[in-house]
Amino acid sequence: MQPLLNETKNKILSVLIVTLGAFFGFQAISTTLSLYQLNSGLYLSLYIYAFHLIWLTFMFDLHLKKRGVLANAKLNHTGVRMLWMALLERFEHLRNWHYFRHYQNYLVLPGIIYWGTVTLLLLNPFNIGLKQILVFSSTIAMAVAYWYMKEHVSRKLEHQDHWILVLSLVKLYGAYIIFASTVGVTFYFGFNAFFLSLSVLTLTFFLVYQALFQHRLLNFTIFFWILLIAVMMALVSFWVYSNWNSEYLTAGLVMLAVYNAAWGILHHRLDNTLTKKVAFEYLAMMVFIVTLVFAGHNFNQRIL
Repeated sequence: MQPLLNETKNKILSVLIVTLGAFFGFQAISTTLSLYQLNSGLYLSLYIYAFHLIWLTFMFDLHLKKRGVLANAKLNHTGVRMLWMALLERFEHLRNWHYFRHYQNYLVLPGIIYWGTVTLLLLNPFNIGLKQILVFSSTIAMAVAYWYMKEHVSRKLEHQDHWILVLSLVKLYGAYIIFASTVGVTFYFGFNAFFLSLSVLTLTFFLVYQALFQHRLLNFTIFFWILLIAVMMALVSFWVYSNWNSEYLTAGLVMLAVYNAAWGILHHRLDNTLTKKVAFEYLAMMVFIVTLVFAGHNFNQRIL
């Protein structure tokens, strides 16, 4: 019997479903928050994230599960033991550490994009223009992330360099909104510098970890460099907390510039492609972006 959908159509349909779910989910959260229903918006965001989590798990399971497990179990067992052994074999891939590492890594980028977007929507419940930009941008970013995952698992976790390059922009977008939203939450709710620094340290660790994992550059000795970048970003966030005002969107841009330079230099170093020219380009880009932000920022309007 011919399958109803070929691999390409199946991929398009799967990503289309999750893209529509992301778009209408963000729109629903945005509308709820604009009515100042904060509790309802929070619960709604949890339900929508549960949908993304379930759909991601479903796509991961669909391509890596073992087929014909019941027939295989019938050859060696009977009764309840047959069903038990069939279930164990059916979900064997979820108990395999190699597969589970990929699964948990797939959760990082969509989760960062999703919760960064929800937080910025929460901080700007009545800014319609900003909210619509966030909704469209984050929907596209999540669609790209899910497309990469679908492409990866359908090829049995085969590495593809061209998709890694496409994901780089999505990762930078995710880093920006999560840094900006973290600074915004810290200022909005009056948290201290320790909260901001610890949050940024944790988020940076996850960002660099999942990036290195996708590039297949992750090993035990690399954890020192991941932690070093995370600590550096925590120090940058401490400086932001001490000197910045309530314009958390520009603060996120400064932190993104530093993160991009640190990650880019580390990546090229581990890939054995780092040269003085490459390092200079990353540092020059960082200085250029930070200088532009500083030139238009008013440090005298800090809220104490």
